[in-house]
Amino acid sequence: MTDTAGDGSNDHGGSAAAPTIAGDPSSFPNDAELARTLTHANSRATLSTLTSHGYPYGSVVSYVATDNGSLVLLISDVAEHTINVRQDSRSSMLIADDSPVEEDQLGKSRLTLLGRLSILSNPGKERELYLREHPYASLYADFSDFNFWLFEIKECRYVGGFGHMSWVDAENFISASPDVLHESKEDIIRHMNNDHADANLTYVRSLAGLREATSAAMIDVDRYGMTLTAASSDGSQIARVPFLEPLTAPEQAQGAVIALLESVRGSS
Repeated sequence: MTDTAGDGSNDHGGSAAAPTIAGDPSSFPNDAELARTLTHANSRATLSTLTSHGYPYGSVVSYVATDNGSLVLLISDVAEHTINVRQDSRSSMLIADDSPVEEDQLGKSRLTLLGRLSILSNPGKERELYLREHPYASLYADFSDFNFWLFEIKECRYVGGFGHMSWVDAENFISASPDVLHESKEDIIRHMNNDHADANLTYVRSLAGLREATSAAMIDVDRYGMTLTAASSDGSQIARVPFLEPLTAPEQAQGAVIALLESVRGSS
């Protein structure tokens, strides 16, 4: 959670102040957890390598995230980025939230990972993991001029939108775990907003202190709690409502949401 966030390096630009949030902002995942979740929720990135003249060279690549935080790539020997990385293994990968949104793209989360690429000489489990995520790649995975590479992270810069950014070091990134709801949260959000708008309003009024709210909608959910936007005559406000206990599996989400509602009814 946020109060255990490991920020990482001190020799970079700092963090900007986040907007005021009602409820319990300390229940947000920390940036290391958000970064790990973003790598697992996506499978494509922009890889930047260094040319022989020292210029950054960008390429679109597919990847799969491993349990220990490293990323596995399958790239061709004749690709420019492969030629570059054989000369200098230093590289970066930019991963961005690719969910559709009508607002400014700069308000969405993204992550720049800094590290080094190394070729895998015996990629048994990495090959299996990659092809499970990218089954189409089995057509060329065994070509003699294609190889699996491992991107090992040294540090990363997480940007969660306007006013939310920090550096995360490798130790904190690796020790964090991706959120258990990252594959199911869109369905949860849709269900709560379509079928339980009254419950959303109860959460922000009773658990986030926004008693003047007239409507509310869930905008995010993770293992620690829910993020909602509440409307009132004074405008809109973001609210954070933690679950009674952190979730360890996706199937616990329904019970956690109901338990919060029951806690409100029991205290009234």
